[in-house]
Amino acid sequence: MEGTTMVTDEVPVEQDLLAPLINDRCVDISKEGDTGKLYIEFLGENDPTAERPGDGCEVFVHYIGTLPDGTEFDRSDKKAKPFNFMLGEGSVIKGWDLGIAKLSKGQRAKLYIHPDYGYGVKGSGKIPANSPLIFEVTLVDFKPEDLTSSKSGALLRSRIQLGKSKFLNPNEGSSLTVSLIGEYQGSKFDERTVSFVLGEGGEHNIPYGVEKALFKFSEGEISRLTLGPKYAFGSKGSAEFNIPPDSTVQYIVELKTFERTREAWQMDPPEKLEMAVKAKAKGTVFFTNEKFNLATRQYKNIVNFLKTEASLEGDEEELRKSLLLAAYLNQALCHLKLNEPVVAKRNADEAIELSPNNPKAFYRRGLANLGIKEAYDAKDDFQKVLQIEPDNKAAKQQLAVCDKLIKQHKEREKQVYSKMFEKFAKLDTAKEQAELRKQPNGLDNLDEWSKGSGEKMEVDENSAPAPVKTDD
Repeated sequence: MEGTTMVTDEVPVEQDLLAPLINDRCVDISKEGDTGKLYIEFLGENDPTAERPGDGCEVFVHYIGTLPDGTEFDRSDKKAKPFNFMLGEGSVIKGWDLGIAKLSKGQRAKLYIHPDYGYGVKGSGKIPANSPLIFEVTLVDFKPEDLTSSKSGALLRSRIQLGKSKFLNPNEGSSLTVSLIGEYQGSKFDERTVSFVLGEGGEHNIPYGVEKALFKFSEGEISRLTLGPKYAFGSKGSAEFNIPPDSTVQYIVELKTFERTREAWQMDPPEKLEMAVKAKAKGTVFFTNEKFNLATRQYKNIVNFLKTEASLEGDEEELRKSLLLAAYLNQALCHLKLNEPVVAKRNADEAIELSPNNPKAFYRRGLANLGIKEAYDAKDDFQKVLQIEPDNKAAKQQLAVCDKLIKQHKEREKQVYSKMFEKFAKLDTAKEQAELRKQPNGLDNLDEWSKGSGEKMEVDENSAPAPVKTDD
């Protein structure tokens, strides 16, 4: 009709580059907020319950890369090994980071990648600028994500289902609901849905490793966790679940819902003090019940609330210092109970920095030094305790322990040095004898007797040699 303005839903050309390449089996897996940037076409069955790699996993991939006109620009099967990289760390193009995460072990697929998720306006080598890419990929294998800071392999995660947003995760104190399935040697030992406060899961017999992993979960995520003994039930095992000591277990965990607690920076100073007082009370309960890991986390919360708070004055400032000192001292004690002397020493150092003449701080640092075989340093700490409290019986007892250890150390040193000197003496003797053997002895060469003299040596077969005069 005349005078009518037509409104179209036409997609800009740069957004529509993949349209001629895809088919009705393709699924848009573009990042949230994007559309038409990345499609996946599964080649074969797609089991939604199969484990998939997540950020931090090492993946091993075979691929064939082609341009829209079918030109092949790269392939991995000409090489001895599959291509490997760490997923989610930006070491490959965005289309790969997102696309490979959708595959299970052994699965094949095609990835249709927009330039924005590929090599963009610059291109790369044989790839022209602003070119879409098609990759046929096979996820040969992947290694689960290691969630330990030391990368010891004692806490591993394999994702089964991605969550809503990997950037929104629970924090300490979050209220959350999770579904758990625990397995040991192929048999199920735990299956339940439980709501709890993150950081207090031990109250519900939830292993430390599950809680540690949940800090990296997003809502709706389902993952398989492999927990080594340290992150499972430790050297005691679990009587409730009939798990032997020092056992590795697996959990399938789904984070159903969570509500984050407010961070320290979101609180005003009086609220921080209030939260710290509550954390101290919780920590005391946990410590009394010998739940030292749980207690430690409460004392850490006190430090997080109060360490950098600088606006308090008067009684409130004194309360802040008192709570902070208690947190450091109690952390040191908990870590001594957990046989973690290195961490205990660090906590005691912080307490001494805050209160330079605190006998408890020096005593606990002394115990920590004994734990790391530093008897001389431990002795200095216990002597410092006795300077502050001359009648401290515990310090006197530990001082005697230090003296005994130092004496044993000196005796071992003496034995070591004695053996060293004996060895060196033997070596010196052997060297002297070797040198002597190199010197002429007058027996190896009979002519030695005639050098510089007028005598010759005659040998009688049945007697010792005797000198005779030569005739002039």
